[in-house]
Amino acid sequence: MLGQDQSHNLLALFGLADASSEAQEKFLNDASEKILEAVVEKIEQKLPPEKREEFFRLFEKDPPASEEEKAAFFQTYIPDFRDILLAEVERFQKKALERTRT
Repeated sequence: MLGQDQSHNLLALFGLADASSEAQEKFLNDASEKILEAVVEKIEQKLPPEKREEFFRLFEKDPPASEEEKAAFFQTYIPDFRDILLAEVERFQKKALERTRT
């Protein structure tokens, strides 16, 4: 979810640039999970209830929806997904920076 430059910046910000690869991976996985949770919350707020259910079914059904099905849903109902994602990454980075300065 995070780009390589963003990952490196976050690791450096938290003093993990020289940490073990396992520690870095755990931190980045945790950060990605928090960002994903925020993105899903924003999407839930945007979608009408019936589309929220459809959104979750795309990822929860067994087997999951194809990448084409997911892409079609996003293009139709969440065309600004990239903007939402980038805003949440930026928000996370700002919060992280604020926490390191206090």
